[in-house]
Amino acid sequence: MTGNMKIDRRIQEFFYGFGDGMSGAWWRNQHNKHHAAPQKIEHDVDLNTLPLVCFHHQVANETKIGKALLKNKFYRDYWLKYQNILFGPVTCLLVALGWQLYVHPHHSLRTKNYIELVWMALRYFSWFMLLPYALTTGHGGAVPGVLSMMGYYLWYVEVGSSMIFINFAMSHTHLDVVQKDEHVNWVQYSSRYTVNVQNCFLVNWWMSYLNFQIEHHLWPQCPQFRFPQISSRVKEVLERNGETYKTLGYWEGLQITFANLRDQADEALQQARIEATLRKKGMIDADHDALLQKEHEKKKPKTQ
Repeated sequence: MTGNMKIDRRIQEFFYGFGDGMSGAWWRNQHNKHHAAPQKIEHDVDLNTLPLVCFHHQVANETKIGKALLKNKFYRDYWLKYQNILFGPVTCLLVALGWQLYVHPHHSLRTKNYIELVWMALRYFSWFMLLPYALTTGHGGAVPGVLSMMGYYLWYVEVGSSMIFINFAMSHTHLDVVQKDEHVNWVQYSSRYTVNVQNCFLVNWWMSYLNFQIEHHLWPQCPQFRFPQISSRVKEVLERNGETYKTLGYWEGLQITFANLRDQADEALQQARIEATLRKKGMIDADHDALLQKEHEKKKPKTQ
């Protein structure tokens, strides 16, 4: 924002801490990892979302936590099966509250970033101690109690988290994945594993220009409002070099995103049923996974 990294980080810490109840340092760390390898199995942190949501069936079928969760009847028959329905009203809220109340404060405490904790504390002090006096008009002159303010807070977090996480999900989650031992270059990550959403005034405003995900992944530090100015040239260069420039309509993107949540759950459950049947018939022994892992390690090229 200012061109001075130290000042810009302090600004981010204020807006993340006071405005969102979150850690700017945590976000930088995790989001940089995502940008380094979007949609890559075991590398993209945005795919490591169990148990709350499964964006790709491999994450459920081929990880320890996924296999453990699939043994749980409630998780299989309710949470995973209906994740496309739960994602907006329930999952997004749980993610945001988990971040605000544990993950981000814990990161700030662990890294001794106390200024972030100060901003977070000031946020909740303002919400529960100052804001109620500004809401007396709607309560007939009475100051809203703690329970009322907690209800308002949950409603506010639900609306905000659903908006941002659903918009984020449209950018990647329904696309193909890069296998953990597969390698692509920076431009291919941006072109093949991200997707744009239509360029129009309303969508640009609603998504804060993050509907230009291809450009955002090519130049993460570029101001987002500049992307409409370069999008046509990016499209031309990519297509001239045999790469794709995918753009979806907003409602089309929503439909594809939620259909993918349903389809990935169905695929994960189907594979789990097949594996369970094969194990029951003795066609897969107890050491099957370990043997597969050993074979995989043997096939890996040796580094000098």
